[in-house]
Amino acid sequence: MQELDALVAQAEEAIGFAESNDYSIEPSGFADQVADEAPQLAALLRSNALVETARRYERNNQRAIVEQALFKRLSNRATWSIFVATISAAAVAFVTNSNNSGGDIAITPLLLGIITLTGGAWAAWVLHRISGGRLLEGWMRARAAAETERLGYFNRLIRIASEQHGDNPLLLLQALEFFRRYQLSIQQRYYEARGKRHRESFQKTVSLGSAAAFILSLFAGGGAILGAFQSELLQFAIIGIIGTALATVASRREELNQDERNSERYQRTADLLSHIHERHDDVQFAVAQGDTDVLQKYVAAVHEQLSLEHRQWLSDTEAMDETIKSLSTSLKKTGVKKAG
Repeated sequence: MQELDALVAQAEEAIGFAESNDYSIEPSGFADQVADEAPQLAALLRSNALVETARRYERNNQRAIVEQALFKRLSNRATWSIFVATISAAAVAFVTNSNNSGGDIAITPLLLGIITLTGGAWAAWVLHRISGGRLLEGWMRARAAAETERLGYFNRLIRIASEQHGDNPLLLLQALEFFRRYQLSIQQRYYEARGKRHRESFQKTVSLGSAAAFILSLFAGGGAILGAFQSELLQFAIIGIIGTALATVASRREELNQDERNSERYQRTADLLSHIHERHDDVQFAVAQGDTDVLQKYVAAVHEQLSLEHRQWLSDTEAMDETIKSLSTSLKKTGVKKAG
């Protein structure tokens, strides 16, 4: 028993534990990181199979990060451009109704019309770039490829260690601890952090929607009521369109981010990984005795949860694509035709 405890402690000391900055991985540098404390494991990590898998993961991961940022940035710009165009169009109607005397005030509708046209045209161009450039599909394909390679990297490492070094308990334990630090712990932290961020983002969306409802009720409803008693006040009901525009922004924001759904989903995945992680001591004891079957099943259990999450995440592509179509529909209401 003391020998097994010593082996476990030796493996843990060689690999270490996940740290706060262990949020992402660069597998191509793993071999150098563990070379001094775990030379045999480093040799495995330098095998062609793992080196090439690491390169493919890093290439696809970087591509996914870039394309995700581009898609999110352009989608947000399109949403707010439509908002500005909608507000400007409403302002034109308000100014026109409030002053029909001509003179200098005519310059105001002209400027607002230019803003409406420019904002709508810009949104049309952005949406055309998103759909024509297939940015969403590119992001999803790159992310799917990266996550596939990531799972493959750790699967290959555990398989090689189990099949070729099943008689070396220390190496098996080092592979196990390596998997825990750079896959299980990082993924667990990722889903916990992402779940929290989605909850915070959802609260912002709720606040935005509440402000929209207040403005719509105050100006559209209140203005109409006042207008029944004093007709010149009826025009102020037009300001209520600001509430409608804000409500559209809040709706599109939630559709793009899926904050409410993802916060629950990510927390659920984090909890499932936590339940698997709590059995780590038992797995260590079995692996220290040379049980490669338990090692492989432990890794498979973690990867099954991650694979389920990845498949669910990829299924959101269709919903997000519908959101882009909704943005285009909102754009048509400003009277600006799609570019291209």
